[in-house]
Amino acid sequence: MSAPSLIVFGARKGAGLAVAQAARAAGWAVTVVVRPGADASALSAAGCQVREADALDTAAVSESFAGLPSAAWVVSTLGGFDPVVDNFGNRNVIAAARAHGVQGMLLVSSLGAGDSRAYASPKLVAAIGPVLDAKTRAEDALRASGLAFAIVRPGGLVDGQASGSGQLVEAQDVHGYLSRTELASLILRLLAGGGLSGQTLAAIDPACPPPARYA
Repeated sequence: MSAPSLIVFGARKGAGLAVAQAARAAGWAVTVVVRPGADASALSAAGCQVREADALDTAAVSESFAGLPSAAWVVSTLGGFDPVVDNFGNRNVIAAARAHGVQGMLLVSSLGAGDSRAYASPKLVAAIGPVLDAKTRAEDALRASGLAFAIVRPGGLVDGQASGSGQLVEAQDVHGYLSRTELASLILRLLAGGGLSGQTLAAIDPACPPPARYA
């Protein structure tokens, strides 16, 4: 049996890098798509196949799927601070994934997006309101795409090792933190179980303390 296949957008650093590294450690075949000229040395070292495409270049995103198995899963962690990439970059990935006929797509969004906005703190909305709006539009595009999908909305992300105590929950009125490696572990577990059935899940870790500046 061939290794399961994963395509990751936004993998150069942060949660995307953690997902790619965790998948490779589990024996998955991983292709990552990074911005042209980006330093992908950590991804190459992990054994990932590296391709380049600007997420805002529709044709380039489509071409990045060329030759990859349709049985692949897609994960996008694009965006974070750029509403244009959060919205249009992710929508380009969604369209290309649908055209390629992949098994399904998991979008990493954020607590405070979509119907969890009602539970976001005024401080969070003031800081990244436009980003949350863009993530909401990307979520809506994925729901309308016809793809098998899951949307994961993590709380605050911190550095650190996986704790094994992270949770994916349907309730959206939650707050908290988790490490990027723990988020990667939760995502990989969800994909390995084939569990992309239109869920929107919050990701938190009750054992993860807030960063010192928020403690």
